[in-house]
Amino acid sequence: MVNEEKCTGCRKCAEVCQYHAIAVLKKPLVFAELCHGCGGCALVCPERAIREQDRTIGVVETGRAGNVAFVQGRLNVGEPMAPPLIRAVKKKASGDGVAIMDAPPGTSCPVVATVRDADYVLLVTEPTPFGLNDLRLAVEMIRSLGRRHGVVINRADIGDGRVREFCGVCGIRVLLELPEERRVAEAYSRGELASGVSPAWKEGMRRLWEQIGS
Repeated sequence: MVNEEKCTGCRKCAEVCQYHAIAVLKKPLVFAELCHGCGGCALVCPERAIREQDRTIGVVETGRAGNVAFVQGRLNVGEPMAPPLIRAVKKKASGDGVAIMDAPPGTSCPVVATVRDADYVLLVTEPTPFGLNDLRLAVEMIRSLGRRHGVVINRADIGDGRVREFCGVCGIRVLLELPEERRVAEAYSRGELASGVSPAWKEGMRRLWEQIGS
């Protein structure tokens, strides 16, 4: 929120904003949908004319399945900025035990917000040209953040060997290769765990967990 009586139109707030959420004509114009909530504008304002203000962009929901607690964030329809909601979910999920965070695909801001402080990042890909391209970008992003990481190849029997070759050249561990299996896809569509219908997948997940911890 901008106090227009204090504002002198110096443009420092617009200059520091990397997301173009502020434009200054005679007075600042704030585009709330583009704001990432970094607080930079309030920090640099010499007149202290800018004050951060809460704005609802979604909801954080919690639940439990057996002995597993889960937290999810639901972004309001039309809201473009997911990172603040992701930070709220991570704050709610913090505590004792292991927290497994499911990030969206790609290398966008929501992905960075999810993985930037993770102890280990598991990159899931497919052995296709599109999968390899996305994996290259993801590895570059993860390494720039300095996070430990490994790869799981899903539907490992449908493509070629270029993903494996890339991982070998880059020194990335391929922790698990999962074949395409119809009954697993059917179980997933019913909301069931793959480990419950496929002994091979259950054993694979157990080995995956052991490797991540080693």
